[in-house]
Amino acid sequence: MQATESDTPAVEAALTDWHRALERHDWSAVEAGLTADFVMIEQDRILDKAAVVALLTGSAALGRQQASLHDFRTSVQGDVAWTTARNDAVWIASDGAQTPYGFLETAVLKREGGAWRIDRYHATRLAAR
Repeated sequence: MQATESDTPAVEAALTDWHRALERHDWSAVEAGLTADFVMIEQDRILDKAAVVALLTGSAALGRQQASLHDFRTSVQGDVAWTTARNDAVWIASDGAQTPYGFLETAVLKREGGAWRIDRYHATRLAAR
């Protein structure tokens, strides 16, 4: 399929929407936003879809992460896209304590059934400013 002008905002929205689902602890939307072959690389860990979902759902009782994605750099070629963005995230612990974190994130997405889904995801935590 040929990339269209609307693909870039759709790719960026797919990643943003996935983070919103994560913040809401909407596990069905989190899973639906990932391909079956999804792989995440975060710091020094490589996790498949099942491991990521288990990690995320297991940490839900501790709090939630609120993402703020910006400075996207997105490319689309047919049914594959990749984007890099900054994420000024905040971890909101169950007791209400807030801890800011910065990440540089890169995602590779595939168009499946008309929807963009995350296939590869890499996040590197940025040093505090």
